[in-house]
Amino acid sequence: MVIKFYLTNAQKESKLRIAILIGRSYQLKIASKFTIEPKHWDSKNQRAKKTMIGYEVLNQSLDELKMNVLKYIRELQLIEKLDWNQLTLHLRSYLQPEKLKRSHILELKPNEQALVSVINVFLVARTVEYKPETTRKYKVLEVVLLDFQEVRKKPILVQDVSFALLEEFRLYLLNERNNRNDTIYKMLASLKCLIRWMLNNGYQVDPKSLEVRQKVKVKHDIVTLTEQELQRLEDVKLNAFHSPIRDCFLFQVYTAQRFSDMQQLSPDQINGDTWKFRSIKNGKDMYVPLVGWCRKAKDIGEKFGFCFPKYTQQYFNRELTKICRLAGIIEQVKLTRYQGSSLLQMQKPKCDWVSSHTARRTSVSLLLAKGVPPTVVMKLTGHSSIQTMMRYERTTNEVLVNSLLAFS
Repeated sequence: MVIKFYLTNAQKESKLRIAILIGRSYQLKIASKFTIEPKHWDSKNQRAKKTMIGYEVLNQSLDELKMNVLKYIRELQLIEKLDWNQLTLHLRSYLQPEKLKRSHILELKPNEQALVSVINVFLVARTVEYKPETTRKYKVLEVVLLDFQEVRKKPILVQDVSFALLEEFRLYLLNERNNRNDTIYKMLASLKCLIRWMLNNGYQVDPKSLEVRQKVKVKHDIVTLTEQELQRLEDVKLNAFHSPIRDCFLFQVYTAQRFSDMQQLSPDQINGDTWKFRSIKNGKDMYVPLVGWCRKAKDIGEKFGFCFPKYTQQYFNRELTKICRLAGIIEQVKLTRYQGSSLLQMQKPKCDWVSSHTARRTSVSLLLAKGVPPTVVMKLTGHSSIQTMMRYERTTNEVLVNSLLAFS
């Protein structure tokens, strides 16, 4: 799959179109919100030229749009393999939500509207407060509800929302889609948030629908790296393509920050030994002192001028697995998950479990093991509750023994 940008008019200032290409057979071109004069556009390198005022901002926005589209396509394909026509419909809805025809919605009474159409109304109402990652969750929910309608062989109207419908949806996720309990829990949480908004905005839905429950093991098995494994990552010799990915991951480890926030790093966010930025996921103002544990992150950032190469998360995770394998992080690891009442045990080499999010989990786990108070770690990670952060805590037997020996 290739994603490129084209000018809609080569003679005057016009919008850039985003083109999604799969081979020579499938092409989708959609106008973006970005405009540029032809003299400032470098079609070969797909960048705005330095002759344009604000070219850096536009290029960064185009990179982010490209990564978001790739991530959205991946999420859709993880749910179900879609044909090209289905995919184009979802992409048009995702890239041009303002062009959704809502006239037929206005003609209907609220309770006669299709539930999936209300999702777009809900997202328009929450545009200011919802970040792109949150919006994508509801786009995924929309896809799943459309599939659920196909199984039921009839549209789901607002007036159909009830305890019985949500329980039917829960069982559909479990038995038809074979989703694990934690996935079902998150899907129902998104749907319940939509229902609460509907209740507060005059839609006549059954409030008992919110009583549907999905049990989920709050603290399930996760993978973190040891300090010895981090050292192996630092020491392993890599090629010019893999070395920056390894450094990006280690920067995350030594700052305890998310992939999206590492990717938005820029020199203006650094002031001496401090990194200040606004988190992409939750909009919080973050403060990361680049001292002590975080000092290595400053050294890594300086190598790149505090501006890392841009990667899609899918590509980053795939190459990170290869890097960890080269570093010898290959011990067999077994993780436990639940699907309904069934216990699922999955075993793979540790490198196959590692992703960008492993960095944040590793940082929290190691800091807590070193005796850093949980409230201090929360200050660094930006977690709102200690319960959420403690899901990342993994006390090893070695740490347990050493802690007890300290009192001997």
